[in-house]
Amino acid sequence: MRTSLKKESIMNAAEKLFNQQGFHAVGVKSILDQAGVAPMTMYYHFKSKEDLIIEILARREENYFQHLEESVNKKKNLNTYLKSLVKAHINWLNKESYNGCLFLRAKQEYEGINEEIVELTIQHKTKLLTQCNQDLQSFKTSDSLGMQLSIILEGLTSIIQVSGHDEVKKAAKEIIKSLKLNK
Repeated sequence: MRTSLKKESIMNAAEKLFNQQGFHAVGVKSILDQAGVAPMTMYYHFKSKEDLIIEILARREENYFQHLEESVNKKKNLNTYLKSLVKAHINWLNKESYNGCLFLRAKQEYEGINEEIVELTIQHKTKLLTQCNQDLQSFKTSDSLGMQLSIILEGLTSIIQVSGHDEVKKAAKEIIKSLKLNK
């Protein structure tokens, strides 16, 4: 199903603002001004700001996992998989997550306020761990490698905000080299 241009405009404007300023700091009026739409248009597409956030997070998750699917080499060998996963994640961060993980930010801001948003963020992180574990099954690795990879990816997401991208990329390569892998 195709999304209307106005709905897409609202989602893009809101995602950009949420990424820059956080969720609570952005009011509906700011989103409407940025998107260039009337309040009635927004409420035609979304019941509330929280429903808008849920759709943005769902779309972001879909885009992230599609990016991984297109970028990660799961067929060659474990080392190639690991390098391509880290590279794909860093490329995503360079392109889409210039201000940290939108899911973790949503969890922090909505903990105790909106459990649907919190649950969505937990499911996203769990899905990443599950995906890593599924990918690793064909390489017959230790059971903890999926968790180790999730920790590496989350660490990259955090540290890239305060360190140079080249420095982070170099350090990530060193971490992958240093992993004790069952081959």
